[in-house]
Amino acid sequence: MENPAYPAQVHKAYADMAAAPADPWRPAYHLTPLSGTLGDPNGLCQWGDTFHVFYVTSPLSCLTTQRTPCVWGHCTTGDFVHYRRLPVAIWPDHRRDRDGVYSGSALLRDGKLYLYYTGNVRHHGDFDYIHAGREQNVLRVESTDGVHFTNKTLLLTNEDFPAWVTQHVRDPQMVEQDGRLYMLLGARTQSDEGCTLVYESEDGTAFRHVNTLRTEAPFGYMWECPDYAVVDGQPLFVACPQGIPHEEYRRANSHQCGCFPVSGSLGGKTELGEFIQFDYGFDYYAARTLKAADGRVLLFGWMGMSETIYGRNPCADHGWDQVIAMPRKLHWKDGALLQTPLRELQALRGEKQTARGSTGFTAHSRRCELAVQVQPGTDLTLRLFEDASLTYCAAQGVLTLTAGEVCGARRTVRRMRCPELWALDLYLDGSTLEAFVNDGQSVLTSRLFGQDDTLALAPFAGTLEYYPMNPFVLEEVPDGASL
Repeated sequence: MENPAYPAQVHKAYADMAAAPADPWRPAYHLTPLSGTLGDPNGLCQWGDTFHVFYVTSPLSCLTTQRTPCVWGHCTTGDFVHYRRLPVAIWPDHRRDRDGVYSGSALLRDGKLYLYYTGNVRHHGDFDYIHAGREQNVLRVESTDGVHFTNKTLLLTNEDFPAWVTQHVRDPQMVEQDGRLYMLLGARTQSDEGCTLVYESEDGTAFRHVNTLRTEAPFGYMWECPDYAVVDGQPLFVACPQGIPHEEYRRANSHQCGCFPVSGSLGGKTELGEFIQFDYGFDYYAARTLKAADGRVLLFGWMGMSETIYGRNPCADHGWDQVIAMPRKLHWKDGALLQTPLRELQALRGEKQTARGSTGFTAHSRRCELAVQVQPGTDLTLRLFEDASLTYCAAQGVLTLTAGEVCGARRTVRRMRCPELWALDLYLDGSTLEAFVNDGQSVLTSRLFGQDDTLALAPFAGTLEYYPMNPFVLEEVPDGASL
């Protein structure tokens, strides 16, 4: 570690934030960093009855304009209502990860939890950090208790990757398929095409390159955060392509996040279908899946977006920024992907209110669920806080999220095609919005700020249910505590 005082600085930042006044913009049933910024969810797994959610976080990033190395934060839960925030799982304390512990994944094997990740190194000098000046190393740590991680081991370096890729190779995802163990690595080729390298291993330590996932025509210049899941019998390859042309009704963010239907095996001939966008809002990226013991495939994503004018939010001035989106259950039905909130979150609901839409509806809350049933073929207008709105025009078949000058904090407008609207299930939490459309056919996720807490539905044809939402329980477990 170039800065041996870094852990002490992080612990002080955590203590200072824990003593700070409550921030109304901080969500109460979403995971947020104790201090600094939060990024990609990682290492998602269920070990026994416990779900583990790791995430990339830079604890000092709101305190300085300088680059600070990220670490892996760690939370656990058994029911998605009660959480424990455990000590930092991985520090950048090796010369091969000195500039940050980047994204990766988990592997449960032989009674141990293994974490694979990218160790980032940026050399000092006049480099573009694409073709020169950067190391993207694959490292691994291990644990027998799911809390303390040791035996940091270097597995792969840039020299181990094909010569036709750049120094952008990262985000190892471990996948077991047909009794074989694979590692997926997002990559950028020398000709600026996105792809994913597939490595095979018998022991999880030695790897050989056996396949490359790519589309028939180039699809962006870099694929981040690769993942693989089988949802209701349909194999899906998850990725975040960068450099996709933006369109009015889809793919409007700086970078995209979604999946491709897959045919074939990871180690052999593999074909990718048409890209499916996960989210149509401003803030959803770096999604990863978790296969639960009950068979459900859960999707976790970062409620943020890099390389945008709104990448830094107003809450950063309060010492923290960025959020992990609510976990979603994935379904594959009739050739389409559906995303729905986890059933466990219903335990957070307060007393239900019901109303007919003919008289409209107004509530004052920044922490609630609003489930709206709409008569098909009719319009809908919902005001959110000071100047944000969600509107549906039936004649055009378009659903529009207008973030507003105040609430948007430099976000503008997102539109999506919706030929028919019959249901909206909205979750608001401090400064977050997640709107599930037509029982999960699509989702719009965004951060919204401002001070007002007014929700106002104009009269519409339909009915609604309104629930105040209670905070989840989050226990902070300090370093050295008895677990």
